[in-house]
Amino acid sequence: MIIPNTHERVSEQTEIELRQMALKALVTMRTKQLQESLDHRIKRATKGGAWIGLSREACRRLHNQEQARLQEQLVELQLKQAHVREKLTEARKAVARARRLKASRDTAMRK
Repeated sequence: MIIPNTHERVSEQTEIELRQMALKALVTMRTKQLQESLDHRIKRATKGGAWIGLSREACRRLHNQEQARLQEQLVELQLKQAHVREKLTEARKAVARARRLKASRDTAMRK
């Protein structure tokens, strides 16, 4: 993507940084959920009214299904995170290149 204006490049960089922070928060949340024990999950689900009246074995199956789904989501989020990190690096390089070009033009015009 070619962005002619340095200001636009900086705003694109800011957007990418915000996306990166959001992805990091999601990854952290999913990681914490993956580390949750079955007993803690049963307690949390019972308080929320979701698993009331289920046997421990049924809760274990649901917990395992959730763990598998969370693991898939975590892998997907980590891939997105890597992609965003690459885009951020490209955006930073583009901004630095534009600033160097502007500085060299300003220097050339002064001479």
